[in-house]
Amino acid sequence: MPEGKHSYLYYFLFIILIVSGIAGGGYFCCVSAVLLIVLMIMAVCLLIRSGEFWISFDWNLAAVVTLTLGYFLAGLWAVDSGMSLMGGIKFLPVLIFFFVMCQVLEQRERLIQSLPVMGSLMTVFSFALMQFPAFSEYVSVAGRLAGFFQYPNTYALFMLVCLLVSVYRMSIKKTDWMIAIHVLIALTGIYLSGSRTVMVMTIVVFFMLLILKKELRKYSILCVGGFVILAAVLAFGGYGKEIYDRLLSMGGNASTFWGRLLYDRDAIKMIVTHPFGMGYYGYYFVQQEMQTGVYSVVSVHNEFLQIMLDIGIVPALLIYGAVIRSLLSENTSERDRVILAVMLLHSLFDYDFQFLIMCFVLLLFLDIRNVKKIKISILTKIAAGLSMIVIAVLSVIAGASDCFYIKGEPEQAIRFYGGNTMAKIELLNMSEGPEEMEKRADSILEGNSHVSVAYSAKARAVFSQGDVEAFVRYKLTAIRLAPYQYEEYVDYLNSLAYCAELYKQANDMDSARFCAERAAEIPHMLENVKEGTSRLGWKINDQPEVTLSREDLKLIEEMR
Repeated sequence: MPEGKHSYLYYFLFIILIVSGIAGGGYFCCVSAVLLIVLMIMAVCLLIRSGEFWISFDWNLAAVVTLTLGYFLAGLWAVDSGMSLMGGIKFLPVLIFFFVMCQVLEQRERLIQSLPVMGSLMTVFSFALMQFPAFSEYVSVAGRLAGFFQYPNTYALFMLVCLLVSVYRMSIKKTDWMIAIHVLIALTGIYLSGSRTVMVMTIVVFFMLLILKKELRKYSILCVGGFVILAAVLAFGGYGKEIYDRLLSMGGNASTFWGRLLYDRDAIKMIVTHPFGMGYYGYYFVQQEMQTGVYSVVSVHNEFLQIMLDIGIVPALLIYGAVIRSLLSENTSERDRVILAVMLLHSLFDYDFQFLIMCFVLLLFLDIRNVKKIKISILTKIAAGLSMIVIAVLSVIAGASDCFYIKGEPEQAIRFYGGNTMAKIELLNMSEGPEEMEKRADSILEGNSHVSVAYSAKARAVFSQGDVEAFVRYKLTAIRLAPYQYEEYVDYLNSLAYCAELYKQANDMDSARFCAERAAEIPHMLENVKEGTSRLGWKINDQPEVTLSREDLKLIEEMR
């Protein structure tokens, strides 16, 4: 077991946690790229300096390796192999963080005790910034506090972890008022986040502690009571009116609940057809052609299913198996068991582990066993150094591309990395002429045949060239890939009507008849969409449009 003399690694990991928390929770690939380079430099320096390292040869190692390297491996069969590099760069820091943490396992408790401090500072600063319109969009969403994560639900989960750490600490140091302040701030952050799931989990957890843990009973009463009083005071003071209204609508508006079930239902179908995963962003690209309701999400709101969608069933079972193993382990303390249970449960309702900081926090609470010292040779040191250089170059390429894409500069993003399909799609939408549009669409389809807007762009391009048959072929492909895009049907109909009129004027009745026949198929296509919509698809707010207007139906009749 490593000794405590490497305390500088504690400060290093502490800084990594802070940076990942401040920089959007580590959600974006560009943030991961920076963290990866820094972590790699530290890891290689440790290897070169000591010639040995500590590592845990257990289920946790298998899970972390599978998670991080799985995104690179999935690139071999991914829906979009170009995006797989970005997925690999995004999650590789988790493996390096785990490696560095194994060198100072005795410092894990210090890192855990630092979480409430981080959470409190983030809550205070983000709440202050929320009061200024110029900054509110960076720390809040629709009036809900999001910390620096830009996503209220995961921020709320992080604050619940901080709250539990503080409460258990309070039971030991009963007169520490600083801990009480952390508890109050954590409760405030959870309420202002407006996360109904985390609020319910908070109340349930403390009611359980109230019943089962005598030594925590008074603290549980204070937390539950304080939470209720705090919510009332904030609502009375005019803060978080949107949140108060959101809580009141918890039982009346079930669209969000049914929507999550709809995502899960459709995701399971995709997992069955792609048991080895679809790669990074694969779910997003395949989603439209397999969904049974109207929605568009980058990640399904279930991390267990998301991992299956990205890298396959086996990796997901390994990763969640590692968490469950720690939950059931005798070596896991009660506090850690409660926190792991909370994180595991919440991840089944949201995409928490898409945020690097939540992956890091999860590692802090796992039961890590069988830690062994490994000696390395000079060749291994050289290989580690070369690997660092290669990974650093790839990180710069992927990270810079993602950064420019986020800034709204897709052309620059593609210059850094041509595999950034999201940037290519953004650039396609900015196209001015048919030739430019077709060229950019072809570039997308070379690496990804599931992008509906690319086929729609090609349809518009060939339409301008007068190739009606090609227009029909590309338009039908675009509709097949995105059957709920009602605008595509209307555009298809109007284009066919325009062509039919031109053919009639040219006395080309066969071609006019061809257009009329294709137009007559559109109501049946929409009827198929209606029949393919699941019951859940009719229970959410966003309802599919499956009926043409009277004017459009009359237009089809006139074309006959």
